[in-house]
Amino acid sequence: MLALAAVALALTRPPAAYLDTGATHVPLTISSWCLAARCGAPIARARRVATVRRGATVRIHLAYAPTEVALAVGGVRVAPKVHGTDLTWRATRGGGLSLTATGVSGFVTYVGRLALR
Repeated sequence: MLALAAVALALTRPPAAYLDTGATHVPLTISSWCLAARCGAPIARARRVATVRRGATVRIHLAYAPTEVALAVGGVRVAPKVHGTDLTWRATRGGGLSLTATGVSGFVTYVGRLALR
């Protein structure tokens, strides 16, 4: 019975993701999601800013391997490389970050903020 409750709880919360700058791990905020026939839209704002040097490699770590991703930074689409559960790209601009990651059971949209130094 306890295992069933743990599975039900896991299905009501989308998986976490974080932005890795090499020096810090900044959690991304969940903006909307639909997974396993359950949906939510907390539409929260990103609370923390990740700071990187221009041209540095930025990595987002997901708790699952996405089948499709859409990433934008500062309102401009970015084409990250996908390596299993990780996405990487070179930081050429800062601003608001929006990532929609689709997996076999649905999608999650994450938001964050990236600043360049």
